[in-house]
Amino acid sequence: MKKLLFSLLLLNILTVHVHGQDYTDDGDYSISLNYTRAPSYTVKLPQVVDVSNENTIMTFYVKGDIYGDQSLRVIFDHSAILSYNDETISLSVTQTKDSWSYNELSDSYTGSSISISHAKLRAGTWAGYLNVAISLQGGL
Repeated sequence: MKKLLFSLLLLNILTVHVHGQDYTDDGDYSISLNYTRAPSYTVKLPQVVDVSNENTIMTFYVKGDIYGDQSLRVIFDHSAILSYNDETISLSVTQTKDSWSYNELSDSYTGSSISISHAKLRAGTWAGYLNVAISLQGGL
């Protein structure tokens, strides 16, 4: 019995399964070629930004491989709030580029930046957050 099971298993392994179209006449034929890869991207952002200066430039990086009809969007809020005790101060955020097309992305990081500006801060430990929305637009 073991010999029979082993023989059936070996026969199954050695059997070549051919799927496709049968051609029985002379001629020229075409075979379809396919390649599918899902789009992917990476956005590298700093975890903490020191806004000690009244005008801070924050650099971030993007890379990716997306479909030709897609764009990678990285959109920062136009403002943020810093707080210390009961005081708050508004920060202005300026972004000159927020979208990257298929032709602008590659496997290497591309740098971009935003400007964060605010009025002079008083002494203290100020803290806040800057929100950013990252999305892939267009495509299927």
